[in-house]
Formats: sequence, C-alpha cells, structure tokens
Amino acid sequence: MINRTTKISLNKGVNLHMLHSEKFKTVLIGLYIKRPLNRAEVSLNALLSRVIDKATANIPTSRELNQAFETLYGSLIVSDVHKYGEKQMIQLKIQVPGEKYIGTTNLYKQILELLNDMINHPRVVDGGFDPEVVAREKEGLISEIELRKDHKDSWAMSCCLETMCKDELYRIHEFGSVEDVSKITPVDLYEHLKAIIMSSEIDICIIGDFDEDEMIHVVQQTLTFERGDITPLIREKIYFEPVAVTYFDEPHELTQGKMCLGYRVNVPYESPLYTAVLVASVILGGGGSSRFFKVIREREGLCYTIYSRLEKFKSIMLVYAGVDFENFDKTEQLVEAQIQEVRSGNISDEELDIAKKTVISNIRSISDYPNSYINYYYNLLVSERDIDDEGYIERIKAVTKEDIVEALKNMKLDTVARLIKEENHDESH
Repeated sequence: MINRTTKISLNKGVNLHMLHSEKFKTVLIGLYIKRPLNRAEVSLNALLSRVIDKATANIPTSRELNQAFETLYGSLIVSDVHKYGEKQMIQLKIQVPGEKYIGTTNLYKQILELLNDMINHPRVVDGGFDPEVVAREKEGLISEIELRKDHKDSWAMSCCLETMCKDELYRIHEFGSVEDVSKITPVDLYEHLKAIIMSSEIDICIIGDFDEDEMIHVVQQTLTFERGDITPLIREKIYFEPVAVTYFDEPHELTQGKMCLGYRVNVPYESPLYTAVLVASVILGGGGSSRFFKVIREREGLCYTIYSRLEKFKSIMLVYAGVDFENFDKTEQLVEAQIQEVRSGNISDEELDIAKKTVISNIRSISDYPNSYINYYYNLLVSERDIDDEGYIERIKAVTKEDIVEALKNMKLDTVARLIKEENHDESH
C-alpha cells in the first residue's frame, strides 16, 4: 500500500506529487502536461507525445536515446496521450530501479536530466522537429486512427459516445483526426511544444521507495519550466436531459452485431452518490455475477458478450453487447428492464454484497503495480479528490439499496449505436 503522499508546489502551475511505498523496488516517474480537449490542438498533442521521446539536442537519434536509458540500469520510458473528460494529458513515464536497491546515488538525477532535455532541449532541425521522425510518427498515428474502425467492440462504444456528445468537446477522440494530423509540419509541432510548456499546468508524480527530501532537491535541480499565462481547464458539463433516444446505425462487414447503449446518469464524480453509481454499474454489468450476464446472456441466450462501463468525468454509463442482428431490439428492451429493476431497488442482499466486494477488490489490487497506482492516483488528482483508499472503501461498504435508487433516479437512455450488416442498413431505425 501507499504509506504517504506529499504535494509540493515547484513553480506557477507546476506541482510535484510523491507517493511513498516500500512495496516497490522500482521508482516510477510520471510527467503530465494538462491541456484542454479541443479540435485545434488535439492532433498536435497526440503527435507530440510520439515525437517528444525520440531525440534530444545532445542525443540526436532514437536508437542512441534508447541506449542511454538502457545504460541507466535498463530504465524504460513510455509517452502517450490520454483523455480525462474534456481534458487531454500528454504523459511521459519513466521506470527506474530504486537507488537504494542498486547501491547508487545519482540515477534519479541522470534520468530527470534526460527528461528535462526531451522537453526543453529537443533535437531541432531548421526550426522544427526532425522531419524524418515527424513523418514516421505521423504515418504511425494516422494508421492507428484509421485502424480504430477495425476494433469493432471499441468502435461501437466510440460511435455511441460521439453521437450522444455530438455538441460537446467529449466527442473528440484523444488521437485527433487523419485530416488534422496530415497538416502538421515539424515547425508547427515544435512551436506547439514551446507554447504548451509555458502555458500548461504540469504535474510530476513519483511513486516508489525513495528519500523525499533528496527527491525534491533533485527535481528542483533538474526540471525547469519557463512559465507564462496558464491555460484554464474548464469543468465538463454533465447534466443532460435526453428528449428522445437517438439511434445510430453504421453498416459493416460483420457476422455478429455490435451495440452500445449510452445512458446519462447525471451524478457528478464528487457527489456522495457516485459510489452508489459505481456499485450499481457492477450489479448491472460487472462480470459473471451481473444482471446483464445472468439474464440476457445466460437465461435468454441473446448475447455473446455484455457489460457496462462508466465514463466517470461525463457521468455516462455505456452498456456494450455483442448480439445476433435479429436480437438488437430484444436486447435493448431487456437492458432497459434490468436497469429499471435495479433503479426500483429490486436488488438482493447477495447482489449488493458481491458488487461491493468486487469494487473493493479492484481498488486494493491497484496498489500491486506502480503503473496501475500512478494512473489511479492521477485520475483522483484530475478529479480534485484526496487519496484515501481506506476511507473510500468504507464509503463503498456503506452503500445501500436506497442509495442506488437515489443515484439512478435521473438516469436516462440517450443513444443506441449499432454496427449492422451492410445489407441491413435500410432496416435501421
């Protein structure tokens, strides 16, 4: 478990978060650049995350940079983007052995100097990033965007979210679009890096077994950020009242239908009722003991796969199902019926107990791995919630049927997205 957490302000909009745990023999360093999610820069951020860890002014090739990390006791770096509600984070994570376990005293300093060089002293060619690197990473990002459609389960959920949030920033995918990625030049990307380093909130999260005072000193000594006006990050709107259910059908070459039902739950994550929403989601679609699995898959035999998932920052519940094409409507009816049952408080003590134990087990297992825990912690950080695992577990244990009834009382079906056979397209709603 995490023994303690410490937060230090390093500069305007720059904070250091230290999560001390004697459980891990490695130290994980995460640097998070927080940006608003919008069309103007989403593709730039996605591409930047793929270019920023490829070279520095002093180490001009990705092969040499990888070798530099390898010589530092096999340290590893991963860079990507992630969407937290209507915010987009550029994330760089470096995993290193704990100094106390390898008998050295300057590994953290060397690693953080490399990280600082990637951000503040990248390789620049003719006023921009290396054109060859940018071209290669653009091709890879465009390919990944185009391949999204091939992953039918996640594509059905994306179609549902993009349809129900068509007038909201949340509709934007974290990778951006092929059109916008294609337009980015090496100079555009480098200028964007300089702009966001000056204007972004930045969090540095470090988890592991280390001396905190020494770590603060090393971070202050090695990581520098020029500061300007900080871009404000606006809280997402979550309260919506669907007037009618929207149906979205998209034809594909499929042997099995895919459907996703999107519900507006209308409970913000900071509400005391959000724990009840979490437990309710597990009761409905959280595995082999859930209502959807037992009733719709096992008893009725309508689905090959069915589960629910929460989009915490938008208070949306998604229900995904893989079904035969002729069973779309019946599956939708049964999903609605089971939600109504739970919303009415028709929940057995056993169901409630299993769901709570599932949620608690998931929370406790997070601390088994540094990467899982740093992701969990940062999710809490973006939610502006203090880390208190045991307190949160106690709140899960305290959830009652009445809490679930209250939490789901304003939950309404907004959108149904279906991937259908191409020849069935004319039969859509």
